[in-house]
Amino acid sequence: MNEKAGDSYFIDDIFYGKKSSAMVEFSRLRVEIALNMIGSETLETVRSLKVLDVGCGDGEFSVMILNMGHEVHGIDSKPDLVACARRKGIKAKVADVRKGLPYEDENFDLVYAAEILEHIYDTEFFLKEVYRVLKKDGAVILTVPNIACLPNRIRMIFGLYPRYIAPARRHWGVGEHVRAFTKNMLFELLGRNDFNVDDVKSNLVTFMPTRRTRRPWSKTLGQTFPSLGEVLIIKARKKVGENRSIVASNQVSPALREVKHVL
Repeated sequence: MNEKAGDSYFIDDIFYGKKSSAMVEFSRLRVEIALNMIGSETLETVRSLKVLDVGCGDGEFSVMILNMGHEVHGIDSKPDLVACARRKGIKAKVADVRKGLPYEDENFDLVYAAEILEHIYDTEFFLKEVYRVLKKDGAVILTVPNIACLPNRIRMIFGLYPRYIAPARRHWGVGEHVRAFTKNMLFELLGRNDFNVDDVKSNLVTFMPTRRTRRPWSKTLGQTFPSLGEVLIIKARKKVGENRSIVASNQVSPALREVKHVL
């Protein structure tokens, strides 16, 4: 169901340099931070992770994780993109994340979901599914547009509509967003669904998305004041045992029910 909110557009920037330099930097920093968060998972154990890329698209980002030595699975709603990801060595399958994640319980060390939450009405169900498929002490890395980024705060002062939730798709790919998030909202959502936040960063802080995003202070501010940044990148860890706030449900997700039926 998800086209990664323009991720393929941004990935083209990274690999082929087709679009504006501002957009290249915007996406490159987000990818760089996410990869560093994934890398930090292996520093102490020096082991290969089993990773699920939710909304994997054609597998461009999944391949980066694969090249780090990890086992990578992916899901996407578009069969043509899934086929492309498979050709790159990703264990990808077609699935609609709104119906659940078609995997057994405690299957993955890490779940990566970039620009997914803002497209989902039932974010609570999605995070419960992420919790279910994560192994004990597993982690999730989420990226979402930050509606409270500095440019939006300035726009609101002057009565202008904030970016990232505009009803029509424009240059920065905001169409089909049904949810909007701030840092605090995302923290609360994760806490309600039994995750502890390990780390939060943003790709950059800027007044407007222009070539000025290449200035060093934009990246530094994004690391220091993520609540003002363009995109929130959060790593959260699965709570276990007595720390849980939610009673485990015996309900099987529709997606997993379909898998078990096939098996």
